[in-house]
Amino acid sequence: MLPLRRVFALLVPGLLALLAGQATAQEQDAEWWTYQTQRAGLAYTVKLDMGLRRAFPLSGFPYVLVTRVNYAPATGDGLPAVADQDRLESLSDGIAAAIARKTRSLYAGTTFSQGQQQSYFYVIDPNGLESIATSLQARLCQACKSSAAIQADPAWALYREQLLPDAETRQRYGLRSY
Repeated sequence: MLPLRRVFALLVPGLLALLAGQATAQEQDAEWWTYQTQRAGLAYTVKLDMGLRRAFPLSGFPYVLVTRVNYAPATGDGLPAVADQDRLESLSDGIAAAIARKTRSLYAGTTFSQGQQQSYFYVIDPNGLESIATSLQARLCQACKSSAAIQADPAWALYREQLLPDAETRQRYGLRSY
């Protein structure tokens, strides 16, 4: 039989590795999905974390930071070119990372329409986040007109109204379970 100290010496690193693996898996639980739709006769492209639909509203995240960046539409319907959309999504990813270093947060999604990208980040503590977002926007997109605003949204109305697909869009994409 192994001495107790030897068992702990073997067990503890294994448990730490297992817990580290679980933390990584939890971070990868996001279910990113992009779709196109029409709202009030305007074309929209929406990228959202569909995984949040199972649990929203999350009571621990009562505030939403909404960032806005204007872009030059590539088409007559007001949507960006694919390369521009990728650049703007990278900007949102950078803002999400900067916010996560300051407070617990959830990057819920982004919309593109009529030359404007809007990204939605649900947070626990909104203090100082507007300035973090606007300074990052100014640094990474110097030619862009951009802004950021915090609002209370404990019911996650913006996630439901701006990001989740409506019934017609769900039917068009064949989304059965919702």
